[in-house]
This record gives sequence, C-alpha cells and structure tokens, in this order.
Amino acid sequence: AQKKKNIMRFRSFGDLEAPTWLLLETTTLSEISSVRLKLLVKQVISEILVGKLDWEKVVKFTTQKEKSEIDISATKGILAAIHFILASAAKYDVDEESLTKEIEQLGLPKENAVAIVRPYRENKSALRTKFSNDTFAINRPTSFIWSKDNSSSAEDNGTYRLKLHLENGTFHEICVSANKFAALRHELIQVQALMDGRAGRNLASSS
Repeated sequence: AQKKKNIMRFRSFGDLEAPTWLLLETTTLSEISSVRLKLLVKQVISEILVGKLDWEKVVKFTTQKEKSEIDISATKGILAAIHFILASAAKYDVDEESLTKEIEQLGLPKENAVAIVRPYRENKSALRTKFSNDTFAINRPTSFIWSKDNSSSAEDNGTYRLKLHLENGTFHEICVSANKFAALRHELIQVQALMDGRAGRNLASSS
C-alpha cells in the first residue's frame, strides 16, 4: 500500500499548505539579515495601510545584502512574499507565537521570523481592519498573460513577465525566473479555475 503524503498545513494560510511560489522565495528571505528584513516588512506594511512604499529604500535594503546582490525581479518577489504572509496571518487572526513558529517551519531562521512577526504584531489591528474593508472590493482576475523577456541574460532559462488583469480594468505586472514562473503559472491557473467554479455554484444556487 502506498504511504499517504505528509502534508504540512499552516494556520497562517487557512490550514492549507504553503503556496509553491512562497516556498521558492524562502531561500532569499532566509539570506537577508534580520535587520534589513524588518525594514522591508515595515515598508510593505506602509504600502498596505497608506499606499506608500519607498522604492529607493527597498532597493537599498536588498541590493546591499551581505552575501550577494538581489535583482529587481527578485526584490519584487520578496515584497510579494512578505505581503502574502502578513495579509494571510491578519486574515486568519494568527497570534504572534503561532506565526513565528510557522515562519520558522518555512525554513527561515528564528531571527528572521521575529523580524517579520514583530512589525505584524504592532500593526495587526490596523492590518485586520484594512483587509476586512478590502474584502468587499476584491476584483476577480480576468486573464493571465505571460511572455519571455528576451533581454534577460540569466542562466536559468531567462526571465518571464507575468501580467495579471483584474475586473476593474487594472493590471499588475511582475518579472520572475523560469523556475518561479512555472510554479506560479500552475497556481494561478488553479486559482482561476477555483474562482470560476465558485462563481458557477453561486449562480446555480441563486437561480
């Protein structure tokens, strides 16, 4: 008989597994010093609460990393990972101790986990209020468009640009490596299928 796969579920992510793309970002999050990571977390919180992010500071915090420099696309990936952790933890009202433990389970050193959790704890109430208000203004994705960036000289099969279009006519664009692109593309397709399925069930139940 086949052994059941041991699935690690996280309270911070609604008792689900950690997304593949997030796991891919944990290596970079682990390499950043806890001091710089805490500063990045504060920038992300500022962007969430008041729509203000000092991009020059963000680049400084990441491109002057001790071991090696991080390119712009990787920096955006770091910000997305931090945003996801904060938003999900706030949504599910996760306490400081549980969040610290689960971030460590993702592979981050304890000091880096603390660097994320302390600003979260200090702003938890405001974050929960913000995301609660935004819940009623979520825009469904209408399409995902990706293309290869031929100008990239990366050795890992190049860089891909992903453009996510929303119902309100806006879009978001990010750049990712080929490996991250494959994982993200798979998950975005799953998300869109899930949302389409829920929309269909809602229409059926209301008819």
